[in-house]
Amino acid sequence: MINATVNALPTGEAGALLGTMSRRRSAVFRAAIWGGVAILLLWAPPAARAADRVEVLLQQLRQQLKEDRQEIRALRRQVEELSKRVEEVRPKPGVPPPEARNVSVTQQPGNLPGRSIGPPNTAIGATGVGPPGAPPAVAAAPVAAGADKVRISLSGQINRAIIYGNDGKSSNFRNVDNSISSTRVRLLGEGRVTPETSVGTNLEMELRQNPSSTTTLLQNLPQPAGSVALTIRQGDVFVANRDWGGLRLGFGSTASFLSNEVDLSGTVMAHYVSVADMNGGFSFRQRGAALVPGGGGKLVLSPDGAFGPAVGSVFNFFGGLVRDARIRYDSPVWEGLQFSASYVDGGAYDAALRLGRSFEGFRLVAAVAGANATHRNHTPVANLGYAGVPAGFNGGASLAGVNAAPSAPALADVSANGSRHFDGSFSVLHDSGLSLTMAGGVRDPRYRDPLGKPLSPNLLYVKLGYQHDFFSFGRTAFSVDFANQDEIIFNGDNAQSYSIGLVQNIDATATELFASVRHESLHRSFGQFYPIDAAWTGARVRF
Repeated sequence: MINATVNALPTGEAGALLGTMSRRRSAVFRAAIWGGVAILLLWAPPAARAADRVEVLLQQLRQQLKEDRQEIRALRRQVEELSKRVEEVRPKPGVPPPEARNVSVTQQPGNLPGRSIGPPNTAIGATGVGPPGAPPAVAAAPVAAGADKVRISLSGQINRAIIYGNDGKSSNFRNVDNSISSTRVRLLGEGRVTPETSVGTNLEMELRQNPSSTTTLLQNLPQPAGSVALTIRQGDVFVANRDWGGLRLGFGSTASFLSNEVDLSGTVMAHYVSVADMNGGFSFRQRGAALVPGGGGKLVLSPDGAFGPAVGSVFNFFGGLVRDARIRYDSPVWEGLQFSASYVDGGAYDAALRLGRSFEGFRLVAAVAGANATHRNHTPVANLGYAGVPAGFNGGASLAGVNAAPSAPALADVSANGSRHFDGSFSVLHDSGLSLTMAGGVRDPRYRDPLGKPLSPNLLYVKLGYQHDFFSFGRTAFSVDFANQDEIIFNGDNAQSYSIGLVQNIDATATELFASVRHESLHRSFGQFYPIDAAWTGARVRF
């Protein structure tokens, strides 16, 4: 009974009770008690074993209590340290809080996190088909919207390069904006009518100073002189549903735009099917004196070294109806296939079919498109596409005017205007990093060349590439390509280009470093021209 009473008390009280009893009893009484205990231990072993178990449990409880006290002291120290840190970062009166990054805005107005490109095809080198709904999301900081019904996102890029050119007579360095994927800013908005249906806007503006596609080699001032060309790339509204597709109204990509530019090589920023985007304003120089067509069907003398046609007047990427005021429909994606069609202000129309598939270590992207632009007027060939005005043409007064360095290129109309147009491209990438890209197109024009002869404009483009993760900070890609272009302006014209390009990605900063070297030549039945060599290097940084 004594043991039961003692064990029922807390540890501290049990010890005090035993101590009191010990002080009050005599030595004889204590001996009797201990003797009795000894007899009980001898005659009642089960009870003794129970007492031992109680003692073991008491020791375990004491140890657990000790450990709990130590843990409580450690947690108390952590709480004190965290309280100090909270005080350090707590916004002070009149001081704005730290910038929030990679978070979602939960209240309205809010943002559309990370919509980096808008549908459809606002990025160069489109890699294939995709759902007609909202663009894919990437990490982004919040952007406040002016309205409380539509979420928005802000994105864009800056793309600059230093280019060197040699036209056989002169050479120069120019500081240009890379027209392959120009400097731009983009605002996208989206609201949900239902969980499956979205309505949105796409506004994309281009800000190009010295665009590489129009800057001449020898001009002394920027092109345009001292100003920045601000143009609209996309400005439309759309409604999209993954079940029935997407409809877009406004200025933007037509169905056939970019159908000739699918490219998985990873080197689009350095070089691709549009040769003129690199140095379209550079002029082929006359090799030796020659008679060239002048005004009134007359031939006039063009001296050696005279500025002939610009690169942008003899090369064209056959991009269909490009961007225009249109209404466009994109179907849902079925087994990697997507159909698109658009009707352009003025009567032109086009359609395209795109495919994106992966199979047995390969990734394939392809597109074909057709356009009827016979309703669109083909602009008369301004100055025959010559950079300098040939003497006798449209008031050209003398041969001296031909020799003067042009302040701006006189580019010919090399678009699909006034013709039926067909183009297509494909690109295949193997898991090894090897890739093959091909593109081409033909036109059936409803007009003739300046000498009255028929034209059959066509394009053939081939690129071989390889890409690999040589460095931990981003993929490296390089490639070689060849472009052949016939009869863009004159019957019998043949323009060719060879180039090699390199792109190094820096993933942590969304940066692409690029470089390429190109050799261009022009063969014309009534004149000879020096070839053009060009090389550039630069960087595109996206935000």
